Amino acid sequence: MTETDEYCSLELLDASTYEFAEKATDRFKKRYGKTSSSIINELRKFTDTPVTIQASIRDDHDARLYKEAGLYKLLVDGRLLVSTSKLITWFSVSDDFSRVAYFETDGSDEGMLYILRNGSVEEKHDGFFYQVLFFKDSYYAVQAFRGKDIPEGVPLNAQRVILDGNIVWGKDVSEVEFISLSRFGEECLVAVGNWMKARIYRGSLNDPATWKQVASMNHPAFPIAIRDGMIYLLEYTGYGAISRDGEIILRLDNPVEEFSGYVEPAMMIGDRLLVFTLKDAKLRPVIYDINGKKQDDLPVYEYSALGASCHDEKRGVLHLTSMGRPEIVYSYSDGMLQLESEQRLLEREIKEGFAINGKTKVHYFLASRKGSRHDRAVVYGYGGFNLGTTPGYRPNYAYLLDKGVDIVICNLRGGNEYGENWHLQGTRENKINVFNDFKAVLESIGHQGYRIVVDGASNGGLLTSYTLINFPELIVGAVIGKPVIDMLRFHKLLAGIYWTNEYGNPDEENDRKFLSEYSPYNNIQNKQYPASLVWVRMNDDRVHPAHGLKFYARLEKTGSPAYLRADFSGGHIGLKLAALLDESSDIIAFILSCFDN
Repeated sequence: MTETDEYCSLELLDASTYEFAEKATDRFKKRYGKTSSSIINELRKFTDTPVTIQASIRDDHDARLYKEAGLYKLLVDGRLLVSTSKLITWFSVSDDFSRVAYFETDGSDEGMLYILRNGSVEEKHDGFFYQVLFFKDSYYAVQAFRGKDIPEGVPLNAQRVILDGNIVWGKDVSEVEFISLSRFGEECLVAVGNWMKARIYRGSLNDPATWKQVASMNHPAFPIAIRDGMIYLLEYTGYGAISRDGEIILRLDNPVEEFSGYVEPAMMIGDRLLVFTLKDAKLRPVIYDINGKKQDDLPVYEYSALGASCHDEKRGVLHLTSMGRPEIVYSYSDGMLQLESEQRLLEREIKEGFAINGKTKVHYFLASRKGSRHDRAVVYGYGGFNLGTTPGYRPNYAYLLDKGVDIVICNLRGGNEYGENWHLQGTRENKINVFNDFKAVLESIGHQGYRIVVDGASNGGLLTSYTLINFPELIVGAVIGKPVIDMLRFHKLLAGIYWTNEYGNPDEENDRKFLSEYSPYNNIQNKQYPASLVWVRMNDDRVHPAHGLKFYARLEKTGSPAYLRADFSGGHIGLKLAALLDESSDIIAFILSCFDN
C-alpha cells in the first residue's frame, strides 16, 4: 500500500469495507431499484433458454453440460446426473462414460470437485481444480493452490498435477503458468505456459515420471493429436499454425488471406483436420487433410461464435451462438455438415464496419433490431489476454436490442482476432493501442448519430474506466464491471500475479512508468465525469473487488454521478440465477437511464 492511496484500507475487506460497499449499493438501489424490478421478468425470456457450455462424444456415448433457467445440468447418455443452481464450470468423462468428474462453485474460483461412478458420487474434494483426466481406474487432477494449506515448496497460485491426493508432477511450473493434460491412447501430452509462451511434455499415461519436455516456443500452443507417433500441435504464432513433430504443415500467415487467428483448438476427425478460423471475428470452420492441404469450407451461419465443440474419430459436433440466437447446432461426419437445431429468440440485423486508429483498421459489429432509432448504442470491448471478441449471444444485449438499443462489439488489439502480433500490439507498453482502438470505434459510432454507453468487465473494466477518465466527451455513461483498475498494485491482489506477462510488472521501474501513465485509478482528475456504474462481487477471488471500490470512492469525491453496485454472494465467474437477474437488471436500468438524461 502507498502513502498517497487514501483508500488503500478498502483492500482489507474487513467490516468497514463491507459497510462502505453496502452503503454505496443502497444508494444505487434507491436510485435505480424501481426500474430494475420492472426489467427482471422480461429479462427471463433471454436468460432461461438452454445454452450448451461443454459437450463430449465417443462412439455411441454423449454428454452435455448446459444451462437452462438458471440451473446447470449435466446429461450423460440421456440420463440427467446433475441439476444445480450452483455453477458447473467444466466436466470430464472416462472412456466408457461410466465415470464423470465435474467442478461446482458458487461463482468463485474455489469450489468442489465431484467424482461420479455410474451416476453416484464416489469422491468429492474442495479447492480450485482446472481439469480431471481419467485413465484405467484412477485419474489425474490439475489443482491450483491458493489461500490455506498450500503444500511446502509450492508457490501461491501455482498449479500441480495430483494423483490419489499427492502431487506427482509440476515442480518446475511457476505461479504464472497453466497446466493442461491431453490423453492420446496410452500416451499423455502436457501443455504448460500462459498467454505468451508454451512448453510441451510427452510420456506414458501411467507414469508422470516419464513426462519429458519435447518442445518449447515463445507463443501459446496446445496438442491436437498423436498420429503415427507424431505430435500435432495448434500453435498461436503469426496468424495461426499447425505443426507435426515440430514442422509446420499449415500456416495461415498471409494477412490478405481470408482467415486469421483461431478460436479454439483444432479437431482431428479420422484423417481430416477441422480448424476453427476467424474472418474478421466471425467463425469460419475449415477442413484440411492430415498434411495441411485445404479441402473445404463449412458453411455455418455467418455471424456466429463457437460456444462448445466435441469430437471423436468419426464425427464432430459444433454448438454455435450468435446475437439473438442462443444456440445453433451442427454435426460434421463423412465430409458432410448438417444443421441439427437452432434457437431464435430475436430477429436482428448485423452489420460490420471499420474504424481507423492511425494506420490500423479496427473491426466492429453493429447489431440492431428492426424499428431501432439508431441513436442509442452500447459499445462493448475487451482487448486483452489473447481472447477474441466474437458476436456470441449475451442475454443483457438481447434484452437491450429488443428495446431498440443498438449493440456494438469491438475487435481491439490485445485479442486474438488477427493473430499473435495483434495480441502483442495490445500488451505491456503497447496497451495504449487498445484504448485508442476503442476511441476510434467510439468516434466512428458517434459520427453516425449515436449516444454511447461503454460496457466492459474484468480486463474490459480497465478499458471502460480508462475511457471514462480520458475520453469523457465521447460517451454518456460507462459500465465498469469487476474491473482491474489500480495498475500499480494489481499484482499484489489475489490472482494478479498471473497477469504480469500481459500488463507488465509494477515492481520493475520501466514497467511501472507506463503502467502509471495509464492506470485509471491513479489518473482521476478533480473534474466532472459522465455517469458511471462500477459493479463488483465481494467474494471475487480472481479480481480483487478493491479495484472497483477504490476507483468509485475516488471518483465520487469529484462530485461526478458515480455509482457502485456490489454483490455479496457470487464470484468472478458467475452468480446463481436470482442474484444474476438482479445484477443484470440493475446494469440494464443504469444503461437505459444514461440515454434518458
